[in-house]
Amino acid sequence: MATKAKFSLVFPVSSAIFLVMLLKFASTILAADDKVVIKETKMTVYLHDYAGGPNATSLPMFGTLFVSDDLITQGPELTSPMLGRGQGIYMPMSLDGVNAYVSFSLVFTNKAYNGSTIQVQGNSNQLFAVSEYGVVSGTGKFRYATGYITFETLSFDPSTFYSLIRANVSVRHD
Repeated sequence: MATKAKFSLVFPVSSAIFLVMLLKFASTILAADDKVVIKETKMTVYLHDYAGGPNATSLPMFGTLFVSDDLITQGPELTSPMLGRGQGIYMPMSLDGVNAYVSFSLVFTNKAYNGSTIQVQGNSNQLFAVSEYGVVSGTGKFRYATGYITFETLSFDPSTFYSLIRANVSVRHD
């Protein structure tokens, strides 16, 4: 008889211990989650792109692969404060050449975001007035970034191959 009593107490006692451990673990996870603050940053920056000529910042490589290293400024004027560089590649991806694949980094050198980056990637129709791509990652102040970016060509000078491109960025990050 005494054995039955011991056996019948094992399940409730071990269940209670397991439940206490589970609650402790869950509260630790919840406490850790309480400390995570997701921020959202929205900004507009301007890329100054020369797709040819003596000041070229975008160059064709291997036919239709373009590599760019564009100036990024706070405003549309070339004299506007520099925020960093737009560095990456883009290339036509569809048979008709309309869609372009982009892998691009906004590399910040200004005081507020120095050393931080926003990684852009995607495929979009080049003939659209506004192209949209995904923000897939980031570093520094934009660690764990996700979101989107739109590019809109504001002006193009065919004599110098200069384009002024507005980029609207919306990211959620750590």
